[in-house]
Amino acid sequence: MKVVSNSSCLIILERLVQLDILEKLYTKIVIPTAVKNEVFEGKEIPNWIEVVEITQPIAPIILEKTLGMGESEAISLSLELNADLLIVDDLAARKVAHELEIKVTGVIGILLLAKKMGYVQEIKYFLNEMLKHDFRISKIIYEEALKLAKEAGEKENT
Repeated sequence: MKVVSNSSCLIILERLVQLDILEKLYTKIVIPTAVKNEVFEGKEIPNWIEVVEITQPIAPIILEKTLGMGESEAISLSLELNADLLIVDDLAARKVAHELEIKVTGVIGILLLAKKMGYVQEIKYFLNEMLKHDFRISKIIYEEALKLAKEAGEKENT
């Protein structure tokens, strides 16, 4: 399975000390150079993350008119590699990916899958920690995620 990731999922999972969930779920993740620069500047890149250069630079240039460089390159790389999945949380980037018929998930989708696969016991703790790290989650998405995870509870005040 070819999986391309944008920065936000890598950043928040690293802050939660849960980056290895991606390796457990997908074995290997591919990221473009812009994501590498944003996430791993001055840090060692895990061996299960592969950095791939964009071969057609016009696509990210066009997308950068409305999206950030990381999102633009991740979408472009997904198209170039004919990726099975793009991990991206930014709503505008997700809309562009859907228009381009790229299958997407975000960090909450990753956490839900990790729970289903038995890699985490509950997602509520991680959702609350994400909120503490200024990761925006609407009340509707928060409650829907807990419902899908079969976890009851209200959004905690942070």
